[in-house]
Amino acid sequence: MQMHLHAKMSAVSAHIANLARGLYASVARLAPRHAVIFIATSFGVGQAVNSFAPLNRFLQYQLLFIPAIVIAFAEIKIFVANVTKYKAMIASHPTRDTGTYIASLLQSYWVLPGLFTVSSLYIYATISLKYIELNPTGYYALVMIGLVMLSAILGQTCYVYYLLLLRRVAASETFKYNFYFPARTDWMQLLTRTGTRLSNAFFLLGFIYTLVFFLNMPDNYVTISLRPWRLVLTTPNNLAFAVSWVTIFVIIILAFPAYAWLKGRYLRILIRRLKDISIGEIELLITEGNLRSKGNVDAELKYYQLMTNIENSSSETSDASNILPVTLTISSIAVHLIKISESFSP
Repeated sequence: MQMHLHAKMSAVSAHIANLARGLYASVARLAPRHAVIFIATSFGVGQAVNSFAPLNRFLQYQLLFIPAIVIAFAEIKIFVANVTKYKAMIASHPTRDTGTYIASLLQSYWVLPGLFTVSSLYIYATISLKYIELNPTGYYALVMIGLVMLSAILGQTCYVYYLLLLRRVAASETFKYNFYFPARTDWMQLLTRTGTRLSNAFFLLGFIYTLVFFLNMPDNYVTISLRPWRLVLTTPNNLAFAVSWVTIFVIIILAFPAYAWLKGRYLRILIRRLKDISIGEIELLITEGNLRSKGNVDAELKYYQLMTNIENSSSETSDASNILPVTLTISSIAVHLIKISESFSP
C-alpha cells in the first residue's frame, strides 16, 4: 500500500516537474495569431457573459487585463528567445557555463511556489472581499485573474532569473569581449537590451496591476482619521485585504525599483571589470617590454593613450533618457496615495 502511494506521489511530482519545465517553452511557442485569437475570444466571451450578469466597470477591467496578459506573455517570449540567443552567442566563450545556467533556471521549479501562493491569494481575496459574484461574469473574471497571475509571476521570475544571470556573469574569471570598447561587446549589448525591455515592460504591468487594485476597492473599505489617528478596515475579510494590499506594495512598488537598481549595478560592475582587465593587460605589456628602461617614450605614450581611451570608453548600460520606469513608479505610488487620501475622514 505504501509502495503504491509512493509510486503515485512520484508520478505526480514528475508530472509537476514536467509542467514547470514546459511553462516557458510553451510561452516561447506562442505566435501573433494566438494573441489575436485570445484578444478576440476573451473580449467577446466577456461581453457576452456580462450582458447576462453585469459587473461594474467591466469594460475598464477588460481594457486593463487583456493587454496586460498579452504584454506579459509577449515579453516572456522575447526573454526566452534572448536567452537562447545569448547561450548560442557565448557557446565558445570562457563564460559559456552562464548560458547553461540561465537555460537551466528556465527549466527549474522555482516559479511554482510563487505562482501557487500569489495566485491563490488573489483569487481568494477577490472572492472573499466580494469584488465579484459567483455567477458567469464572476467565473470569467476569475479565469482572467488566473491568467494575469500566471503571466505576471512568470514574467517577474524572468526578471529575477535575469538578475541571477548578471550576477553569475559578473563573478566570472575570464571573458571574451571587445577589448577596446567593452560596452560594445555583442553579448554585453544583448544583456543590456534584455534588461531594458524587462524594466519597461514590468514597470508598465506593475502600474496596470496597481490600477486594477485601485478600481476594485470600494470607497468605504478603509477609513483613516487623524484626531485621534486611527485606521479602520470594514471589509468582508480584513486579513485578506491587508495581505493583498501589502503584497501589491512589496512586489510592485518596492521590488521593481530594486530590480532596476540591481540590474544597473551588475551591468556597471561587469563593464568596470572588463575595462580593468583590458587596462591591466596593457600595463603588463609595458612592464614586460621594459619600455621605460629602454627610453621608448613614444611607444609608452601610445600605450597610455590606449589605456585612457579604454577608461573613457562608454560605460552606459542603459538609455539614461529612459524615464518610463521612473514615471510608472511614481504613478503607481500616486495611485496608492490617492486611494489612501480618499480614506481620510474628518
